[in-house]
Amino acid sequence: MNSSVPKIKERLSIVDVVSSYLTIEKAGKNYKARCPFHNEKTPSFSISPDRGIYYCFGCGAKGDIFSFVEHFEGTDFLGALKILAEKAGVELSTYKSKEKDKTDIYYEIMEEATSYYENKFSENIEARSYLLSRGLNDLSIKNFRIGYAPESWTSALDHLIKKGFKKEDIETVGLIKKKDDRFYDRFRGRIMFPINDSSGRVIAFSGRIFGAEVPTKVGTPTIVGAKYLNSPDTPLFNKSNILFGLDKAKSSIRSRDYSIIVEGQMDLILSHQAGFTNTVAVSGTAFTDTTIDNELKINNLGLVRRLSSNIIFAYDGDDAGIRAANRSALIALSLDMQVKVAIFPKGKDPADIIQEDYKKWEKIIKNKTDIISFHLDKICEKYQGKESRRKQIEEKVFPFITKISSSIKKSNYIKEIYEKTGISESAITEDYKNFEKKQNINNETKEDKQLDIKDINTRRSHLEKKLFSIFFWKGENEEQSTQIEVFKANFEESIGSDDYNKMLKIHESNKDNLCFEAEMWYCDKINALLKDTEEIILNLEEEILNEQVYSLSIKIKDKEINKNKENLEHDITTYQKLVEKIESIKSLRSK
Repeated sequence: MNSSVPKIKERLSIVDVVSSYLTIEKAGKNYKARCPFHNEKTPSFSISPDRGIYYCFGCGAKGDIFSFVEHFEGTDFLGALKILAEKAGVELSTYKSKEKDKTDIYYEIMEEATSYYENKFSENIEARSYLLSRGLNDLSIKNFRIGYAPESWTSALDHLIKKGFKKEDIETVGLIKKKDDRFYDRFRGRIMFPINDSSGRVIAFSGRIFGAEVPTKVGTPTIVGAKYLNSPDTPLFNKSNILFGLDKAKSSIRSRDYSIIVEGQMDLILSHQAGFTNTVAVSGTAFTDTTIDNELKINNLGLVRRLSSNIIFAYDGDDAGIRAANRSALIALSLDMQVKVAIFPKGKDPADIIQEDYKKWEKIIKNKTDIISFHLDKICEKYQGKESRRKQIEEKVFPFITKISSSIKKSNYIKEIYEKTGISESAITEDYKNFEKKQNINNETKEDKQLDIKDINTRRSHLEKKLFSIFFWKGENEEQSTQIEVFKANFEESIGSDDYNKMLKIHESNKDNLCFEAEMWYCDKINALLKDTEEIILNLEEEILNEQVYSLSIKIKDKEINKNKENLEHDITTYQKLVEKIESIKSLRSK
């Protein structure tokens, strides 16, 4: 399999790969884009065709085609290898090793279990007839690898043991359970829907109960339990990191620039049959209010947002479906996504609608509405009095508005409330401000102040990084290189050799990437190089002096409070000299 890596790199350039995920634009001999790994409004993500790498000036993300796909898709190296091999048309040889990694064994177990369930499904006429009666066709059944778990306590276990897998590993991936020192199949008498990671590898299952209403044979267990049974969290599967069907939907989400989120497997598969291949399902998974988990792995909604920030929630039309849509929409809004909802007749779900008529589903998606406008319209329909409307707006509309980061969008929603309800704009604004206070949402929190301090510290780090990127790169010709050496010598003299060497030691380990960063910055604006270098040095010197002034002011204040006069006069004189230097730098910058 290792020989596949150079083949893939020969056939796929970094530009080919990144441009299949992001909109990129030419920047001299390189390319740039908005970074997919952190929020930004202006492009700081650079791609070098010559080097075959990418680098983000904003967040420091860097690497080649494999690391890009790993990071973007939220997968591991083998997952990225599988995705890129398909793109490049390279066939991967079977991976064989005397000592296999545990994770490889887990994937093999899940793949073998999937094939086993598929074979058992092909033998079960009733299961196939049931799915066909629900509107699925044979092509969908094959593409989604739908299977069947027999009504037996150990059929899957026995099969996997025969294939050479250990009970402990089969238990680890969630296929069997242990009770009283005996193992038995977790999934029994169920139609099996494999859940895949973004590269298409099976990592979990969702099993729908089947045959519970059919009299069981003597000696076989009666099938009881939940309608759907999902795999537990395992080393391969975390329900917050995966969405059902994302591996099949991701390309369509990118090209159409929106995703449709449904609740169940049947909803998803039928939506794909109806041509909406940008649909994913939450069945067996869960949303969280961050884009990464505690292990820094990107979660399901974070993956969807990278593909497109536009999202439509198409949950069931009952009260439970509306509540679920509300919870999901609040999370999506907090992640700065554009949230719409599809409106269904009460008691209907997407599968019902699609079975009736594909065109009805198409119309529902076309007529989706803004989540806040949806709730506002419902309030206006149900309540006539201004006071009752005000109460409902606070309860059902304001929680969504608080999740929106844009002040302009918030103002537009306040205006929409006024226009639809007749309540004065000033009253709505006052109500909203009070609601924000109750929710402890304001701009003067301790957390925000900590962020401000962090930003100040980051400024010096950013200036250092940019300056040393120029020092390492040295420009594009001898004249520039000579002038940069002069700048470097003057800067070292200004701050002292000890401090200069400390900075050098910090940044030297990242020398290659910093050279690339300078090259990316100045490849198409080389005339600005020397001017920028001078400006950066002045700014950095000022930052260093400001830190010294701040530390010395604290020291002087402490001495004055404690009436400690030791070296106080010297400290005050030093303080004054530092301030004079800062003023001198400001004067140079103004010139």
